[in-house]
Amino acid sequence: MPDHVKPLPNTADGYRLQRVGRNGYVLISGTAQCVFVVTREGVVLVDAPPMARAAIKAAIPSVTDKPVTHVIYSHDHADHIGAVGDHPKATVIAHKDTAALLAIYNDPARPLPQWVIRKDHEVIHIGGEEIHLIYPGPNHEAGNILVHFPALRLTVMTDVAMPGWAPYRAWGNADNIPGLLKAHAAILDLDFDTFCGGHVYRTGTRAEVVQSREFFLDMWTTTVRTSNRITFADAAKSVAEQENSWAIQKVWFDRIAQSVTSELIDRWGTKIAAVDTFTADCVGALFVSSFTDAPVNFP
Repeated sequence: MPDHVKPLPNTADGYRLQRVGRNGYVLISGTAQCVFVVTREGVVLVDAPPMARAAIKAAIPSVTDKPVTHVIYSHDHADHIGAVGDHPKATVIAHKDTAALLAIYNDPARPLPQWVIRKDHEVIHIGGEEIHLIYPGPNHEAGNILVHFPALRLTVMTDVAMPGWAPYRAWGNADNIPGLLKAHAAILDLDFDTFCGGHVYRTGTRAEVVQSREFFLDMWTTTVRTSNRITFADAAKSVAEQENSWAIQKVWFDRIAQSVTSELIDRWGTKIAAVDTFTADCVGALFVSSFTDAPVNFP
């Protein structure tokens, strides 16, 4: 892995707390990240990952005696919000699509929000802090929002850009892969210095979000180009049962993924971490998305 993506030292309690501006903090525990901001009224927490449960309980009291008054859900996934129950008195805020999904799950660990965001860009104020909640449309998940604190020049959007890293396996079960490009654009439309992507060992910069977008575009265009060179008909020649369309597609997808992964390792392997790990899975998911999800003339 490149040195700049490796973990930084933790506290004795096993986490790292990065101060952002006068009253913002990014908490990093293992590969889980969340954000909290100390306002005049109390603490606004963005996500409550179960992996960081103990760290959250230790980190917030280390900088303030104010309670957590609000929790903003980035989206519905349990690895990001499964510990919100530790803050039962907090008002929970989420996008309407997240609220709808949580209503289906009926999971006590992920309670329904009391404050539902219904606009694509809503500005709220809590304890004197201005907070922008922006929904660029389905991306990693329906309802996955961007949370921006302009006074702190701090932007949070989980599971879209992993600063300094190649994407997680199959884009982390992304709901809409083309929507990831729109989400990158929404992030880059903002004025920020610190970016929290929800995972990995460090926060990111604008340049790293740009780099993430460039990697996405390279993977997309290389996959489409390779699928025009390595055809379904070529794959079918190596399958004994010609009626087994699934087997032919498996051979076809694997050949495309292997070719694209090799190219991307050559171009990116020394620039970002783990290009050789999940890229083949991401290519497979992206290839299916290219003929099921992609708008005309994408990207």
